[in-house]
Amino acid sequence: MGPAGAGESRGVHRSTKAALQLLLVLSGTVTLAQSASQQELALQAAAQREPIDVRSIAALGEYYFHEQKWAASARWLTSAYALSNGDTKLGHDLALSWMQAGALDKAKAQIDTMQEKGESAKLHALMAEVDDRSGAYQEAAREYHRAAEMEPTEPRIFDLATYLVQHKQYVGALDDAIKFYRYGVQQFPQSAQMRVGLGVALYAANEYDEAVRVLCEAVDLDPKDPRPLQFLGRASRVSPELAHEVDARLKEFADRYPENAAANYFYALSLWERGGGTQGRGQDVIERLLRRAEELDSKWYEPHYQLGVVYESEQRYADAVRELKQAVTIDPEFFPAHYRLAVLYKRTGEKTRAAAEGETVRRLKAKENENGSRHEVTE
Repeated sequence: MGPAGAGESRGVHRSTKAALQLLLVLSGTVTLAQSASQQELALQAAAQREPIDVRSIAALGEYYFHEQKWAASARWLTSAYALSNGDTKLGHDLALSWMQAGALDKAKAQIDTMQEKGESAKLHALMAEVDDRSGAYQEAAREYHRAAEMEPTEPRIFDLATYLVQHKQYVGALDDAIKFYRYGVQQFPQSAQMRVGLGVALYAANEYDEAVRVLCEAVDLDPKDPRPLQFLGRASRVSPELAHEVDARLKEFADRYPENAAANYFYALSLWERGGGTQGRGQDVIERLLRRAEELDSKWYEPHYQLGVVYESEQRYADAVRELKQAVTIDPEFFPAHYRLAVLYKRTGEKTRAAAEGETVRRLKAKENENGSRHEVTE
C-alpha cells in the first residue's frame, strides 16, 4: 500500500555520514582529506592503539553502522557498550545492528537488558520490529501499542495503526487500526499521512463512502502525495455507485492542481475506464492529461504505459511501442508493458522481438506471482 510505517530503523541515516565525519574530525581521528577507506583504516588503528578507550571503539562501531556493515558494527559496538557502562545511544545502535545482521535473538536480548535499566518508547518500537522479523506479529503489535502509549506522537500512532492494517488477518486488527487512525486524525488534524492511513483502512474494511471522503481530505492537505489519489481510483472500481463522485473529485483535483502528475494521471485513467477507449469519448483529453503527467514526472512508468494503451486502441502502433518501451525502461519488471509489446511486435510482423518480450513476460510473471504483485495499473 502507499502508506507505510516510519519505525526507528527506517531512519538509520538520520545522523548523516557528513555529521559522523565531522565528529571524527573534531576528535582528531581523521582529516577531511581522507577517503572512506582511509577513514576506516585510521579508525581501526585508533581502536587497536587504545583498546579500552570508549571513544575510539565507539567511533569505529558507528562508522560501520553508518556504512551498513552490520556484523562489524555489532562487534565493535558490543565492546563500546560494555566500556561505556551502558550508554543508551550505543546500546540502541547495537541492538539495531544485531537486528539488521539477522541476529534477532541477540537484538532481543540487548533490548531486554536496556529495558531493565529504563523503559522507553524507542526501545519498544525497536522490539516491535524485531518481533515482526521473527514472525511474532501479535507481540510486535503489543510493542507498537506500548510505544504509542508512552509517546503518543504522530509517528508512533501512525506506526501502530499501519502495522495493524498490514496484519489485518488477525481478528479485530483492522477495527483497531481504524480506531487508532481516527484518534490520530483527531489529535493531528493537519496530518495528510494520517488521513491517508485512515482512508486505506476504511477501504480495506469496505467502507467506501467514508474512505472516499477521507482520501479527498488527504489530497487537500497534501496535493503532492499520490497515494490518496491511487486509492480513490480503486474505490471507484469496486463501488460503481461512487464512480461519478470519484470522477468529479479527480477532475476537481486535476483542475485545482494542474502541476500534480498524479492528479493528471488518475483523472485520465478514470476517464479511460469509464469508456474512453470503447466509445472514443474524450480521447484527446485523456491523451493531453497523460502527456502532462509524463512531463511532470519523467521517472513514473504508469503514464507511459497508459498512453501506450490509448495509442494501441487507435492503431497508432509506432507511438504505442515508443510509450511502452519507455515504461519498461523506467521499470524493467513491469510485465504488462512487456506483454503489450509482445502483442504489438507480433501484430507488426517483428517475430524475434515478439518472442523475446514473450519470454520476459513469462519470467516476470512467475517472479511476481511468487513475491506478490506490486503493480496496480489497468492491465
